[in-house]
Amino acid sequence: MSASPQSVRAALRDAVRLRDCLALAVVPAAALAVFALPPGTRESLAFAYRDPTLATAYAAHFVHFEFDHLAANLLGYALLAGFGYVLAALAGCRRLFGAAAATYVLAFPLALSGLNLAVPRDAIGYGLSGVNMAFAGLLGLVLVAYASRFDRRIRVRDAPGVFFAAVAVVSLVALPGGRVAFALAATSALLALAYAVSARTAWRSAPASQPDVGSGWVDVGVLGAVAFLGYPFVGFPAPSPVEGTVVNVYAHLLGFCLGFLVPYVAFVAGVFDADAGFLTD
Repeated sequence: MSASPQSVRAALRDAVRLRDCLALAVVPAAALAVFALPPGTRESLAFAYRDPTLATAYAAHFVHFEFDHLAANLLGYALLAGFGYVLAALAGCRRLFGAAAATYVLAFPLALSGLNLAVPRDAIGYGLSGVNMAFAGLLGLVLVAYASRFDRRIRVRDAPGVFFAAVAVVSLVALPGGRVAFALAATSALLALAYAVSARTAWRSAPASQPDVGSGWVDVGVLGAVAFLGYPFVGFPAPSPVEGTVVNVYAHLLGFCLGFLVPYVAFVAGVFDADAGFLTD
């Protein structure tokens, strides 16, 4: 006699670690602490592209000048990092998520600021959005890992299909209408379709497996998918300068792409173990 499928609540009690939650809470705590500083101090921590420093390249990602901006970024972080962690914990890939999250918080601020210098302009960069978009990219990967709990024929190696589908949406949402936007969207859609066809072929050739999940699992997966597919409309709004500020779509796109590619390459390279679609803690 086989054991009955585990409910999502029971699985979360077993998989979620308090230390992980505390570690994830460091980012909003840092952003709130910086926001409590005097405006002049915050201005000195923003990343000036004409006068870049190593300190501001990192610190600027925790700087906000308006409460609405701070609240929006913290809400986005809670949704993306929160859903990402829950899905990763339930999928058995907490180690992958933890390594990726540490990379985003410790290394990505410097990397994103440095890559921004490739586009010369007299501007000041600040805000957590680039790091948030990295977690959005990771969410696409852990969604596929989570889906493998329902059927082992779903392979994490096919996750780029989900990534390219999101890039197709981003191209139409973030870029001004024109040939470049439609060409990028069409190319990404074709790549997503190619991965879908490959996954379907592997699906047909492999034996079906019985899902080992109980109540609530589908609901969590749907909520994670909604966060992943819906956030591009928040992170990549249509260009509309307000009060002298412009959304840095370039940094957001970099964060999203690198946020997916870095952990995916680590997985493909065998840095993290895999067994029939599962990543192991």
